[in-house]
Amino acid sequence: MVTDKFLTARLPFSLAVTALLLFLSACRTGQKPAQTGSASSTKSQDKAPAAATAEKPSFEGEIEHVSLYPVPNRREDLAVTIVVSVRNSGAPSVAQGWKLEVNSPSRRVPTMLDPVHISGYVELPGTGGTKVDLAKEDLVTKTAQVSIGKSRSVHGVLTFVLSRTSENEVSNNNTTLTIDFKDSRDNSYRTRRYVIGSKVKAAAEN
Repeated sequence: MVTDKFLTARLPFSLAVTALLLFLSACRTGQKPAQTGSASSTKSQDKAPAAATAEKPSFEGEIEHVSLYPVPNRREDLAVTIVVSVRNSGAPSVAQGWKLEVNSPSRRVPTMLDPVHISGYVELPGTGGTKVDLAKEDLVTKTAQVSIGKSRSVHGVLTFVLSRTSENEVSNNNTTLTIDFKDSRDNSYRTRRYVIGSKVKAAAEN
């Protein structure tokens, strides 16, 4: 009889423990779907940016006019002022990294030149005698500060100096000029070659 009473006393306690374990198990089971859904949502969000293709800038540059003249107070050096237009058919971007490539029979002419910043006015051929403010129209400054929007274009001037070079050394001898530049993503662009002393522009080399 003592044993029966002991077993009878343990039965409610065992049932209580079993019920508690079942309750905890149900709680854990109910939490798993919520965690799985959260993880799935996070993975989906991570994949979304990768699936989207970002539009890139797409520039096209053109040399429109070229003016050659001695550098003031440095008559032995030749200044080359170039009117350049840049059109963008892609994502907005600044233009930068401007350089001039000169190909000339004259060996003294450097191959690559960086632009210089000068002030003053110069009359460009083909503009009907209009004088251009070099400082105001400096393309280096204009395209570095403001992005060129999609389907928009910008005009400006770039000036370079050829040391110890006269106009006769680069005129009418098939000397060509090419402008190289980049967008904000470091993609490179090149204008078509411009032949000094001729209105004919040769196709650019890739």
